[in-house]
Amino acid sequence: MLRGAVCFSGGKDSTAMLIRMLELGDYPIDGIFFADTEKEFPELYAYIKQIETYIQERFDSDLKIEFVHSKKTWDDWFYGEVSRGDNKGKVRGAPLRAYPCWWAREAKVIPLQRATKDFDRVFIGIAADESHRMTTQTDKQSIKNEYPLVEWGWSEQDCFDYLDNLELMNDLYVNFNRLGCFHCIKQPATSWWSLWSGFPELWEEAKRWDEESVKVTTKDWGGGHGLRSMEPGKDGWLLSEMEQRFKDGWIPKGKTKFDCESCDAVRFVAQGQMTLADFEGADDNAHERMGLIDQETPACDITWIKDDADE
Repeated sequence: MLRGAVCFSGGKDSTAMLIRMLELGDYPIDGIFFADTEKEFPELYAYIKQIETYIQERFDSDLKIEFVHSKKTWDDWFYGEVSRGDNKGKVRGAPLRAYPCWWAREAKVIPLQRATKDFDRVFIGIAADESHRMTTQTDKQSIKNEYPLVEWGWSEQDCFDYLDNLELMNDLYVNFNRLGCFHCIKQPATSWWSLWSGFPELWEEAKRWDEESVKVTTKDWGGGHGLRSMEPGKDGWLLSEMEQRFKDGWIPKGKTKFDCESCDAVRFVAQGQMTLADFEGADDNAHERMGLIDQETPACDITWIKDDADE
Protein backbone atom coordinates (compact mmCIF):
# COMPACT_ATOMS: atom_id res chain seq x y z
CA MET A 1 0.00 0.00 0.00
CA LEU A 2 1.30 3.42 -0.95
CA ARG A 3 2.33 5.62 1.96
CA GLY A 4 1.61 9.36 2.07
CA ALA A 5 3.29 12.28 3.82
CA VAL A 6 1.85 15.75 4.43
CA CYS A 7 4.10 18.80 4.54
CA PHE A 8 2.51 20.97 7.22
CA SER A 9 3.56 24.55 7.98
CA GLY A 10 0.78 25.77 10.27
CA GLY A 11 -0.28 28.19 7.55
CA LYS A 12 -3.81 28.34 6.23
CA ASP A 13 -3.24 26.39 3.00
CA SER A 14 -1.51 23.33 4.45
CA THR A 15 -3.90 23.28 7.42
CA ALA A 16 -7.01 23.43 5.22
CA MET A 17 -5.54 20.76 2.95
CA LEU A 18 -4.76 18.41 5.84
CA ILE A 19 -8.17 18.63 7.47
CA ARG A 20 -10.08 18.33 4.20
CA MET A 21 -8.01 15.28 3.20
CA LEU A 22 -8.98 13.66 6.48
CA GLU A 23 -12.65 14.55 5.92
CA LEU A 24 -12.63 12.96 2.48
CA GLY A 25 -10.79 9.86 3.64
CA ASP A 26 -9.40 9.21 0.16
CA TYR A 27 -5.75 10.00 0.85
CA PRO A 28 -3.12 7.97 2.70
CA ILE A 29 -1.72 10.00 5.59
CA ASP A 30 1.09 8.09 7.27
CA GLY A 31 3.18 11.07 8.32
CA ILE A 32 2.65 14.79 8.95
CA PHE A 33 5.84 16.84 9.07
CA PHE A 34 6.52 20.35 10.34
CA ALA A 35 9.98 21.84 9.71
CA ASP A 36 10.78 23.54 12.99
CA THR A 37 13.30 26.36 12.69
CA GLU A 38 13.15 26.80 16.49
CA LYS A 39 12.67 30.50 15.74
CA GLU A 40 8.91 30.39 15.36
CA PHE A 41 6.32 32.40 17.24
CA PRO A 42 5.17 30.67 20.45
CA GLU A 43 1.63 31.12 19.16
CA LEU A 44 2.45 28.96 16.15
CA TYR A 45 3.55 26.07 18.33
CA ALA A 46 0.31 26.42 20.30
CA TYR A 47 -1.67 26.44 17.04
CA ILE A 48 0.06 23.29 15.81
CA LYS A 49 -0.87 21.56 19.06
CA GLN A 50 -4.46 22.76 18.61
CA ILE A 51 -4.61 21.27 15.11
CA GLU A 52 -3.06 18.01 16.27
CA THR A 53 -5.65 17.70 19.04
CA TYR A 54 -8.42 18.51 16.54
CA ILE A 55 -7.42 15.79 14.08
CA GLN A 56 -6.82 13.22 16.82
CA GLU A 57 -10.24 13.81 18.37
CA ARG A 58 -12.15 13.81 15.08
CA PHE A 59 -10.25 11.52 12.75
CA ASP A 60 -7.41 9.37 14.06
CA SER A 61 -6.13 9.28 17.63
CA ASP A 62 -2.77 7.94 16.43
CA LEU A 63 -2.01 10.81 14.04
CA LYS A 64 0.72 13.16 15.23
CA ILE A 65 2.46 16.17 13.72
CA GLU A 66 6.13 15.30 13.72
CA PHE A 67 8.71 18.07 14.10
CA VAL A 68 11.83 17.80 11.96
CA HIS A 69 14.96 19.86 12.55
CA SER A 70 18.30 20.89 11.18
CA LYS A 71 21.22 18.72 12.25
CA LYS A 72 22.91 21.90 13.46
CA THR A 73 21.46 24.86 15.33
CA TRP A 74 20.98 28.44 14.21
CA ASP A 75 23.92 29.36 16.46
CA ASP A 76 26.16 26.77 14.81
CA TRP A 77 25.53 28.24 11.38
CA PHE A 78 25.44 31.87 12.50
CA TYR A 79 28.88 31.66 14.12
CA GLY A 80 30.25 29.17 11.61
CA GLU A 81 32.28 29.96 8.51
CA VAL A 82 31.18 29.88 4.88
CA SER A 83 32.46 26.56 3.58
CA ARG A 84 32.72 27.15 -0.16
CA GLY A 85 32.91 29.78 -2.87
CA ASP A 86 34.40 33.26 -2.92
CA ASN A 87 33.39 33.93 0.70
CA LYS A 88 34.90 30.73 2.10
CA GLY A 89 36.29 31.19 5.60
CA LYS A 90 34.17 34.23 6.49
CA VAL A 91 31.92 34.12 9.55
CA ARG A 92 28.34 33.94 8.28
CA GLY A 93 26.42 36.06 10.77
CA ALA A 94 22.81 36.60 9.74
CA PRO A 95 21.82 35.34 6.27
CA LEU A 96 23.50 37.73 3.91
CA ARG A 97 20.69 37.77 1.40
CA ALA A 98 16.98 37.28 1.66
CA TYR A 99 17.14 35.49 -1.68
CA PRO A 100 18.33 32.86 -0.79
CA CYS A 101 18.70 32.22 2.96
CA TRP A 102 21.00 29.57 4.40
CA TRP A 103 18.66 28.95 7.35
CA ALA A 104 15.77 28.17 5.00
CA ARG A 105 17.98 25.49 3.47
CA GLU A 106 19.15 24.01 6.77
CA ALA A 107 15.96 24.28 8.84
CA LYS A 108 13.28 23.72 6.19
CA VAL A 109 14.45 22.32 2.87
CA ILE A 110 16.82 19.58 3.98
CA PRO A 111 14.86 18.32 7.04
CA LEU A 112 11.70 17.92 4.94
CA GLN A 113 13.66 16.13 2.24
CA ARG A 114 14.97 13.68 4.81
CA ALA A 115 11.53 13.17 6.34
CA THR A 116 9.65 12.49 3.11
CA LYS A 117 12.23 10.62 1.03
CA ASP A 118 10.84 7.14 1.80
CA PHE A 119 7.17 8.00 1.20
CA ASP A 120 5.36 7.22 -2.04
CA ARG A 121 3.17 10.33 -2.12
CA VAL A 122 3.99 13.78 -0.71
CA PHE A 123 1.11 16.23 -0.28
CA ILE A 124 1.84 19.95 -0.49
CA GLY A 125 -0.50 22.81 0.35
CA ILE A 126 -0.44 25.05 -2.71
CA ALA A 127 -3.73 26.78 -3.47
CA ALA A 128 -5.28 26.67 -6.95
CA ASP A 129 -4.66 30.38 -7.51
CA GLU A 130 -0.98 29.80 -6.77
CA SER A 131 -0.62 26.76 -9.03
CA HIS A 132 2.40 28.31 -10.78
CA ARG A 133 4.32 27.37 -7.63
CA MET A 134 4.02 23.65 -8.37
CA THR A 135 7.22 21.95 -9.39
CA THR A 136 7.68 20.93 -13.01
CA GLN A 137 10.59 18.60 -12.25
CA THR A 138 10.43 14.88 -12.97
CA ASP A 139 13.22 13.61 -10.72
CA LYS A 140 12.60 10.66 -8.40
CA GLN A 141 11.57 12.83 -5.45
CA SER A 142 9.59 15.56 -7.21
CA ILE A 143 7.29 13.18 -9.07
CA LYS A 144 5.92 12.12 -5.68
CA ASN A 145 4.56 15.60 -5.03
CA GLU A 146 0.79 16.08 -5.17
CA TYR A 147 -1.28 19.24 -4.73
CA PRO A 148 -4.78 18.42 -3.45
CA LEU A 149 -5.87 22.08 -3.23
CA VAL A 150 -5.12 22.54 -6.92
CA GLU A 151 -6.93 19.29 -7.65
CA TRP A 152 -10.02 20.57 -5.79
CA GLY A 153 -9.80 24.08 -7.25
CA TRP A 154 -9.47 25.63 -3.79
CA SER A 155 -8.15 29.19 -3.75
CA GLU A 156 -6.39 30.91 -0.85
CA GLN A 157 -9.70 32.56 0.03
CA ASP A 158 -11.39 29.16 0.03
CA CYS A 159 -8.81 27.91 2.52
CA PHE A 160 -9.35 30.95 4.70
CA ASP A 161 -13.15 30.58 4.60
CA TYR A 162 -12.97 26.85 5.28
CA LEU A 163 -10.83 27.28 8.41
CA ASP A 164 -12.81 30.31 9.53
CA ASN A 165 -16.01 28.25 9.34
CA LEU A 166 -14.36 25.59 11.51
CA GLU A 167 -13.10 28.32 13.88
CA LEU A 168 -9.57 27.12 13.23
CA MET A 169 -7.97 30.13 11.56
CA ASN A 170 -4.48 30.97 12.79
CA ASP A 171 -4.70 34.27 14.68
CA LEU A 172 -1.15 35.25 13.75
CA TYR A 173 -2.44 36.23 10.30
CA VAL A 174 -4.15 39.22 11.89
CA ASN A 175 -0.82 40.98 12.37
CA PHE A 176 1.65 39.32 10.04
CA ASN A 177 2.01 38.78 6.31
CA ARG A 178 4.04 35.65 6.81
CA LEU A 179 4.47 32.90 9.37
CA GLY A 180 8.19 32.24 9.35
CA CYS A 181 11.01 32.91 11.78
CA PHE A 182 10.11 35.89 13.94
CA HIS A 183 13.46 37.49 13.08
CA CYS A 184 13.35 36.65 9.37
CA ILE A 185 15.25 39.11 7.21
CA LYS A 186 12.59 38.87 4.49
CA GLN A 187 9.77 40.46 6.44
CA PRO A 188 8.56 43.98 5.58
CA ALA A 189 8.59 46.96 7.93
CA THR A 190 4.92 46.35 8.79
CA SER A 191 5.83 42.98 10.28
CA TRP A 192 8.76 44.42 12.20
CA TRP A 193 6.34 46.98 13.65
CA SER A 194 3.94 44.20 14.65
CA LEU A 195 6.80 42.33 16.30
CA TRP A 196 7.91 45.43 18.20
CA SER A 197 4.41 46.45 19.27
CA GLY A 198 3.00 43.04 20.13
CA PHE A 199 5.89 40.73 20.99
CA PRO A 200 8.43 42.72 23.04
CA GLU A 201 10.46 39.71 24.19
CA LEU A 202 10.87 38.40 20.64
CA TRP A 203 11.70 41.90 19.45
CA GLU A 204 14.51 42.10 22.00
CA GLU A 205 15.88 38.75 20.84
CA ALA A 206 15.73 39.82 17.19
CA LYS A 207 17.47 43.07 18.08
CA ARG A 208 20.19 41.11 19.86
CA TRP A 209 20.83 38.92 16.79
CA ASP A 210 20.85 42.04 14.61
CA GLU A 211 23.56 43.66 16.70
CA GLU A 212 25.49 40.40 17.10
CA SER A 213 25.56 39.87 13.34
CA VAL A 214 27.07 43.29 12.77
CA LYS A 215 29.64 42.55 15.47
CA VAL A 216 30.82 39.19 14.11
CA THR A 217 30.81 40.13 10.41
CA THR A 218 32.44 43.56 10.45
CA LYS A 219 36.01 42.24 10.09
CA ASP A 220 35.50 39.56 7.44
CA TRP A 221 32.97 41.29 5.20
CA GLY A 222 34.45 44.80 5.07
CA GLY A 223 31.50 46.17 7.02
CA GLY A 224 29.05 44.36 9.23
CA HIS A 225 25.62 43.23 8.10
CA GLY A 226 22.60 42.77 10.35
CA LEU A 227 19.14 41.33 9.83
CA ARG A 228 18.12 44.21 7.57
CA SER A 229 21.44 45.00 5.92
CA MET A 230 21.37 42.83 2.84
CA GLU A 231 24.82 43.67 1.56
CA PRO A 232 28.06 44.60 3.34
CA GLY A 233 28.71 48.30 3.23
CA LYS A 234 25.16 49.15 2.13
CA ASP A 235 22.83 51.25 4.25
CA GLY A 236 20.18 49.39 6.21
CA TRP A 237 18.53 50.33 9.46
CA LEU A 238 19.53 48.41 12.51
CA LEU A 239 16.53 47.26 14.50
CA SER A 240 17.55 49.63 17.28
CA GLU A 241 17.28 52.50 14.79
CA MET A 242 13.93 51.22 13.56
CA GLU A 243 12.75 50.96 17.16
CA GLN A 244 13.49 54.62 17.71
CA ARG A 245 11.39 55.49 14.69
CA PHE A 246 8.55 53.40 16.07
CA LYS A 247 8.82 55.20 19.39
CA ASP A 248 8.68 58.51 17.54
CA GLY A 249 5.32 57.52 16.12
CA TRP A 250 6.18 55.96 12.76
CA ILE A 251 3.76 53.19 11.73
CA PRO A 252 4.74 51.61 8.40
CA LYS A 253 2.01 51.44 5.81
CA GLY A 254 1.13 48.07 4.40
CA LYS A 255 -1.60 45.56 3.84
CA THR A 256 -1.75 42.38 5.87
CA LYS A 257 -2.34 39.35 3.66
CA PHE A 258 -3.26 35.79 4.54
CA ASP A 259 -0.08 34.01 3.57
CA CYS A 260 3.68 34.18 3.45
CA GLU A 261 5.45 36.75 1.34
CA SER A 262 8.82 35.07 1.52
CA CYS A 263 11.32 34.09 -1.08
CA ASP A 264 10.64 31.45 -3.71
CA ALA A 265 14.12 30.02 -3.28
CA VAL A 266 13.02 26.41 -3.01
CA ARG A 267 11.28 26.67 -6.37
CA PHE A 268 14.50 28.00 -7.89
CA VAL A 269 16.20 24.82 -6.65
CA ALA A 270 13.47 22.70 -8.19
CA GLN A 271 13.82 24.47 -11.52
CA GLY A 272 17.59 24.15 -11.53
CA GLN A 273 18.22 27.90 -11.38
CA MET A 274 20.24 27.59 -8.19
CA THR A 275 21.98 25.03 -6.02
CA LEU A 276 22.40 24.58 -2.30
CA ALA A 277 25.73 26.37 -2.62
CA ASP A 278 23.85 29.55 -3.51
CA PHE A 279 22.24 29.52 -0.08
CA GLU A 280 25.72 29.78 1.41
CA GLY A 281 26.35 33.19 -0.12
CA ALA A 282 29.10 31.71 -2.27
CA ASP A 283 27.73 33.36 -5.38
CA ASP A 284 27.21 37.03 -4.66
CA ASN A 285 25.19 37.44 -7.85
CA ALA A 286 22.76 34.61 -7.18
CA HIS A 287 19.90 36.87 -6.11
CA GLU A 288 20.41 39.14 -9.13
CA ARG A 289 20.51 36.18 -11.50
CA MET A 290 17.27 34.77 -10.09
CA GLY A 291 15.41 38.00 -9.41
CA LEU A 292 13.22 38.84 -6.43
CA ILE A 293 9.75 37.38 -6.15
CA ASP A 294 7.23 37.57 -3.35
CA GLN A 295 5.60 34.17 -3.07
CA GLU A 296 6.83 31.20 -1.06
CA THR A 297 6.96 27.64 -2.29
CA PRO A 298 6.70 24.95 0.40
CA ALA A 299 10.04 23.46 1.30
CA CYS A 300 8.97 20.00 0.09
CA ASP A 301 8.62 21.35 -3.44
CA ILE A 302 12.20 20.82 -4.50
CA THR A 303 14.36 18.49 -6.52
CA TRP A 304 15.93 15.71 -4.46
CA ILE A 305 19.58 16.48 -3.78
CA LYS A 306 22.48 14.76 -2.13
CA ASP A 307 22.84 15.72 1.51
CA ASP A 308 26.17 17.50 1.22
CA ALA A 309 25.27 20.66 3.10
CA ASP A 310 27.32 19.70 6.15
CA GLU A 311 30.60 20.20 4.31
